[in-house]
Amino acid sequence: MLKTDLINKIKLAFKDVRLENGIGLWEAQGLDDYADDETLKSLRTRDERINWENLSYQDLAYCESSLAFFDAKGMRFCLPQFLIFDILEAKILKEQNLSSPEVVFALTNDLHSECQLNRFSLFNTKQMECVISFLHYKLAIIEEDEENYFYKQLKDGITFWSDKLGN
Repeated sequence: MLKTDLINKIKLAFKDVRLENGIGLWEAQGLDDYADDETLKSLRTRDERINWENLSYQDLAYCESSLAFFDAKGMRFCLPQFLIFDILEAKILKEQNLSSPEVVFALTNDLHSECQLNRFSLFNTKQMECVISFLHYKLAIIEEDEENYFYKQLKDGITFWSDKLGN
């Protein structure tokens, strides 16, 4: 799948998603930083809640650990921009001197744990198909090697998400 096709698929699948009362990018970063309740409340007011496309790549790079601290609503809201950032990363990282968040790790690690199952519980069929397409895209750009941990991680992730989807 071409980059532009995958990005368009992601934008369409997550088009109307709102954060609602979920844990957003900055609040999740505060959780990772062990922020106190007052600080978390302040960070929560900083979070984008309406349009996930307004999340800047700079903020995603800075708050990369937020991927581990989202609740189900936060993951559904923020993940599409993380996916697009990862797809475009070479160009963006070079242009803006940013570090790359570990999106593949978030989508493939410890997927059978209660925490992970809960964080991805709100994804609909189209959104899960985007995750599978993204993982296939990442798999296509690496060398096939059964001994390569990253290759195995991607294959296992595709299997998990395909099973979850019922394919």
